[in-house]
Amino acid sequence: MAKYTALFILCTALLATTANADSLRCNGQLASAGDTKADIIELCGEPLMTDSYCEPSAAITTPQGVQNGNNNIQNNVAIQTCTEVEIWTYNPGKGKFMTHLYFTQGELRNIRYGNRVK
Repeated sequence: MAKYTALFILCTALLATTANADSLRCNGQLASAGDTKADIIELCGEPLMTDSYCEPSAAITTPQGVQNGNNNIQNNVAIQTCTEVEIWTYNPGKGKFMTHLYFTQGELRNIRYGNRVK
């Protein structure tokens, strides 16, 4: 019976850890996926650093060509599209992990943790 109780406690702890993996505590409140950049600034203040990159999202091939009588000349043109991703970095303080917030289309999509602050 004690073995099952310990297993239940372990599973509950793992589920609680997973639930909080995509949230960040700022000033006693949680910032989480779906929050806007304005929400995050209100909760956590200005980030230490910001960066951005263009994440490839789709390659579209469109036919381009010229038709002369019975001859059809066709060239395919590949157009690479991307989604702009902004990264905001917060330093939560000594002994804690650097926190990187990833935004797309103005919404928080992901939270990742970096190295421990020394």
